Amino acid sequence: MKKFKNAFANLDKEFNCFGCSPDNPIGLKMEFFTENDKFWAEWTPNKNYDGWKSVVHGGIQACLSDETAEWYIFTKYARSAVTIELNLRYAKPLSSVIGKIKIEAIEKSFIRNIAEISLKIIDSNNQVCTEAIGKFFVFSEAVSKEKFDFPDKEEFL
Repeated sequence: MKKFKNAFANLDKEFNCFGCSPDNPIGLKMEFFTENDKFWAEWTPNKNYDGWKSVVHGGIQACLSDETAEWYIFTKYARSAVTIELNLRYAKPLSSVIGKIKIEAIEKSFIRNIAEISLKIIDSNNQVCTEAIGKFFVFSEAVSKEKFDFPDKEEFL
């Protein structure tokens, strides 16, 4: 198992992403991993992110899904991307009190500059709570570097 480094935090002292910045005091501080062509994020929820009592807010689950898909693209292609569409299906409540969760990402297609990523949020009891499909516009390597000061792929390793 390999944990990715947060190359953005290392490049920009003002980096404050709600999803992945390790320094955002109210952020999710997500971490990302890979092993044998599998990609996932891990996150430990708490009651600060509840909607209903002890249930992670649906908007936070959307953020978890979106951020995981983006990081899949970042680390696989070393290119910046923006979300075009994100559709979620909430299968069961995601508890904020039973421990670490996993968000899995699988690439469904990458045609021209559009990546389609399938996602699952899995609770600490290995139950799928949320499923999502996202479409993302992926910028070229040149635009990613010039416009977004995107880090090199090696900086995530």
